[in-house]
Amino acid sequence: MTEQVQKTDSFLTNKADEKWFYRKLFWRQNWLMFCTSYTKQQAVTYSWVLEPFLKKIYGADSDGFYDAMLRHQDFFNTTPMMAPFIMGLNTSMERENHDKGGSFDVSSIAAIKAALMGPFAGLGDSVQQGALRIIATGIAIGFCQKGMWLGPLLFLLIYNIPNMLIRWYGAKLGYSVGQDFVAKTMANGIFKIITKAVSVLGLMMIGAMTAQYVSFTTTYQAKMAGQTFKLQGVLDQILPGLLPLVLVLACFAYLRKKNRPVRVLVAILVLALVLTFLGITGGKTA
Repeated sequence: MTEQVQKTDSFLTNKADEKWFYRKLFWRQNWLMFCTSYTKQQAVTYSWVLEPFLKKIYGADSDGFYDAMLRHQDFFNTTPMMAPFIMGLNTSMERENHDKGGSFDVSSIAAIKAALMGPFAGLGDSVQQGALRIIATGIAIGFCQKGMWLGPLLFLLIYNIPNMLIRWYGAKLGYSVGQDFVAKTMANGIFKIITKAVSVLGLMMIGAMTAQYVSFTTTYQAKMAGQTFKLQGVLDQILPGLLPLVLVLACFAYLRKKNRPVRVLVAILVLALVLTFLGITGGKTA
């Protein structure tokens, strides 16, 4: 008799299906960065990764399949190492949506995906770029300086083994957690609380990234009543990082109205040229 993975699971009905799903998801998710754009980032490849699983859940060429594919075309961007967990969770939610036959809140699929990608990007970048890469480099440099081939090999192993393990077990955890987690949290209202909390955390990460990576300062100075007036000093007294914050919020407000990102890039370029020409930015500070 076929061994059941879970009695209520209509997607992974036996161990063979389970192995097929995790193996295929693991290999396909490695292509997440293959097709990126300013408007959707990883969304196109994200939906491609889920395509065979959505076909199995909804049936090929069905309305449900095409609706799901379109649903996963929304903007998505996170550390590739962390993406399999979200993919597994989304697959579980899609299966739940199919089994419930219309009573499932479809908007929650995109909501949990959007809510997790920001915090997971911060966590993933910290682990992958801030920890694994530095540790692997530190260990490998000593061997490389001595001309030993063990240096690059150790770098690849130390950097990639934890990376691959997180991808593999992240997908398993995401799908298995999703099976019971989604149904229970949707029923008692915890899901909305979690989504809100993770969204707030995501906004905090965006704020931190804005302060760290967006550089926008003024070098404008003027002599007033025998004293030097420095515009940036005044702005810093009001709020440190005020100009980067205003710039990011302005771009966000513009893009929120479904405008083209290319126009934002051109506008920022023109603004930089004009402000530099007027001597407000780009000059030398005393």
